[in-house]
Amino acid sequence: MPVTTRAASTEKRRRKILEAALHCFLERGFTAATAEEIRERSGASIGSIYHHFGGKEGLAGALHVEGLRDYQAGFLHELRRHRGARSGVEAVVRYHLRWVHEHADWARFLFHLREAEAVQAVMPELRELNRRFAAEVTAWIRPHMRAGVITPLPADVVGAVWIGPAQQFARQWLAGHATTALPKATRVLAAAAWRSLRADTRT
Repeated sequence: MPVTTRAASTEKRRRKILEAALHCFLERGFTAATAEEIRERSGASIGSIYHHFGGKEGLAGALHVEGLRDYQAGFLHELRRHRGARSGVEAVVRYHLRWVHEHADWARFLFHLREAEAVQAVMPELRELNRRFAAEVTAWIRPHMRAGVITPLPADVVGAVWIGPAQQFARQWLAGHATTALPKATRVLAAAAWRSLRADTRT
């Protein structure tokens, strides 16, 4: 089997195991889910599961890394498409809620099923992902702050103002508690993010 074909097959098998683990963790909870249930759902062998992930903690850690990496990659791709401050600010709010809608199970895992042991094991990788993500977001937004278009704020405050309200709505939507339709909420929250960040309230 050619190297590229073998690598693709390995990645496909790995992905099936991750997806099976995701569903088992969401349905049964991390503690109650077993490697045998994941094996049955994925069609993989126990040996393959332990080879790729080393057990349930490794699976949970890999799910966290993969979900965060996918979210951040899409966020940055969307941000790079926009040179204007307003279009960029509003676009990534729309992206955030679209990602949650399209990856609802992964979002539920990231929001609610972060096992301390699993996250601790992948913390160096998470820190590096977050460092690179923050650096690129900062590089995009800083010129707009210097130009007086976006209010100069600390990075943690910018994130809370920009994505925080959309994140709160996403949690309600995932839990089935939201009463506002997602498209309408997206429009409102994108516009609200821009009003909160713009430096000149007259524009």
